[in-house]
Amino acid sequence: MLGMAPGVEPLRPMTRRSPAPSARLLRAVAAERGDLERRRAALLERSRRVQEELDEIRAGVAELDERLALISRLAGEDSARERSCEGEANAERDSPGEGSRPVLRGPAIRAAAVRTLLAHPRRPEAMHYREWFELVAQAGYDVAGKDPVAVFLTQLSRSPLVRRATQSGVYELDLEAPTHLRRRLEDLQAQLRELAATASRSTTDLGAVRSRRTALNVEISKVEKALEEAEATLRNAPETPGLAAAG
Repeated sequence: MLGMAPGVEPLRPMTRRSPAPSARLLRAVAAERGDLERRRAALLERSRRVQEELDEIRAGVAELDERLALISRLAGEDSARERSCEGEANAERDSPGEGSRPVLRGPAIRAAAVRTLLAHPRRPEAMHYREWFELVAQAGYDVAGKDPVAVFLTQLSRSPLVRRATQSGVYELDLEAPTHLRRRLEDLQAQLRELAATASRSTTDLGAVRSRRTALNVEISKVEKALEEAEATLRNAPETPGLAAAG
């Protein structure tokens, strides 16, 4: 093999460089990426709305199931079977095994939800109900029911200390609820007293008075129960700024 002459550089393989993309191509790629990202965000938002609507439907079904079960109990239907199921559920709840968690039902769900949010280090006043559900689960509780998220949403909407926020799926605490409920109760009681005075007049339609009195007593009972629940929940809640003003 012949040697190379002194001072002669060896041949090196040539590397072909791809031409730089044109400004027009870069603009087209950026526009396409932006369009895809917008479409993806729109689909995610649509998915979130559909999921929330589905959760609300399931919550409605869970509420109807509760009412149907109540009607069945009042009618005496399947009472033996229901007592057996309730006994098993109570035994499981009251005698937890190793590693089991407290199971919440009815008003206990509402109380735990409020107290868990009040005990949160960030002191949030509002939260999406799914995140709120996860917060209660992380606190060591389980929600009873075939569809726990739907049951939780139903109970959350019934709490006198919780109201729906302007943002979809978000609920917020109403620490002023006891004050508003007391004022509402005083107003209803005043209406009842005025109605009693009206009934003494000879020209009064006693049938209308009786109907109005019944409606007022029903509303008073509802407000009293809501006020009692709100005060009991806050009385046993963690120390939180705003509770003193609400009490």
